[in-house]
Amino acid sequence: MSNSEGVHKPALLEAAEALREVHRVLVRAVRLQYEKEGNSVGGPGDLLRLLTEDPYFAWLHPMSELIVDLDALLAQELLPPGTVAGVRMEIDRLARAGGSPFWEKYSPFLQSAPQVAVAHGRLRQAIKALPEKTAHLHERKKWVTPRVHTKRSSRS
Repeated sequence: MSNSEGVHKPALLEAAEALREVHRVLVRAVRLQYEKEGNSVGGPGDLLRLLTEDPYFAWLHPMSELIVDLDALLAQELLPPGTVAGVRMEIDRLARAGGSPFWEKYSPFLQSAPQVAVAHGRLRQAIKALPEKTAHLHERKKWVTPRVHTKRSSRS
């Protein structure tokens, strides 16, 4: 990691963990609401299918995708300047009031599910340790270097 971005590694790890916790308790709360509406979830495999394919859960995809991108980012040794501030901006975009489709679905759970509210508070605290602005924010789409897959030669 570059020196300027590397100093933020512990705070970045804390923010990633806090985001995963929000996602975990939010999925649980949405699942309970889904079941209260008379739907059945089934086992863990069924829940995964619902999370990825059912329109009821589709609004959670931006958070799920951010977690995947953040995990891939954390696996890199070097981060371009502005990446950590970019992470803060992306998390903030999801976890702050603002009229986005995600926020409109998320905010009622802050009122109705105490565990979501607690995890949200922890996330807000965690991102405070990340730099807010930098001269050059590193765009999310550039966080992860695309992997080039080569075809394996067939074995005889």
